[in-house]
Amino acid sequence: MCWLATVLLLAGCEGKSDTQLVIDAGKQLQYTIDSNPARDKCEAIAKGRERLTSGVIKSLQAQGCDAVLRSGTETNFTDATVFRHSMVMVCGAIIGRGFTGKTLHRQFIYSPEEDELVLEPTSQDDKTRFEGKKTLQQLQDDFQRQHDLYCK
Repeated sequence: MCWLATVLLLAGCEGKSDTQLVIDAGKQLQYTIDSNPARDKCEAIAKGRERLTSGVIKSLQAQGCDAVLRSGTETNFTDATVFRHSMVMVCGAIIGRGFTGKTLHRQFIYSPEEDELVLEPTSQDDKTRFEGKKTLQQLQDDFQRQHDLYCK
């Protein structure tokens, strides 16, 4: 019995259907968007208002909030494909709105084995605490390398 449990554990996401992997990617996408530290800064300016004055919009733009996805629940997949190579990856694209109402299109790469999702970086606010010294161009190049490696 222990042997069977070990085999099933090692199989990990190998046993998951493409549909389940995309659902998992959606959950991680929502978490990634909603836990973005830049959202706190933008939310403090917008204060949850649906209708924004021109002054508030200018403040949001000055802080880069037009490039920050407002909510994971208001973001939709436009594409999601499961790639099964040496690692299983879910790659795709999303559409959502920034804090100024601007429509944002982003690509993503999701690793079910690591339960980690990387969004295509489009602004300095997309840096994590581990990427603080990298330029936006370096982050974009890193994303493109990962995309070329895992999403074809």
